[in-house]
Amino acid sequence: MMTMWLVLGVAALVTVGTVGWVAWRDRARATGAGGRAAGQEAQARQQRYEAERHLAQGGTIQRGRPHH
Repeated sequence: MMTMWLVLGVAALVTVGTVGWVAWRDRARATGAGGRAAGQEAQARQQRYEAERHLAQGGTIQRGRPHH
């Protein structure tokens, strides 16, 4: 009888763990189109900022050097 309860307990723990893991994984996937669009916009804004900064720094460095 003890073995049966042990097997049922382990099966219940495995089932609960599996359901919890699948729910956590699916929640992470279900960010929605709005979340993806916001992430893409933030990435594009960061890339534009980095490009502008790179150009500005390049101009600063070139002004200090003689042209060959």
